[in-house]
Amino acid sequence: MALREIQTALDRVQTLEHVTGYICMTSSGVPIRTTFDEEYTKNLVTQLQPFLERIKRTINSIGLKDVVELRLKTKKLEYLLRTDNLCTFIVLQRHEKLKNGIDE
Repeated sequence: MALREIQTALDRVQTLEHVTGYICMTSSGVPIRTTFDEEYTKNLVTQLQPFLERIKRTINSIGLKDVVELRLKTKKLEYLLRTDNLCTFIVLQRHEKLKNGIDE
C-alpha cells in the first residue's frame, strides 16, 4: 500500500465519530504517525508494545495466524489494535457520551 493511501485511510479514521486519535508504529514500537502529542504517544506505545508482543506470540503458539485485529474496552475508551508484519495501528475511541455530556 502506498504511503498516500495509508495517509488517506488514517485521515478517514480520524473523522469517524468518537475517535480521539491514532498511532501508527513500526513492528518494533517506533511511532511513524500519530495525532497525539509526543509524551502521550511515547507513554501509550511504551505500555502497549510488550502487550502486543505477548499477544502475537500467544496467537502464533495456539495456531490463530489469521488474527489481525484486537479490541480492548475500558470504561471510557476502546483501543482498536491492528497489526501486520510491517506496522501496528492503534486507534482510540471514546464511548458515546451520556445525555448530560459526561463520559461513562
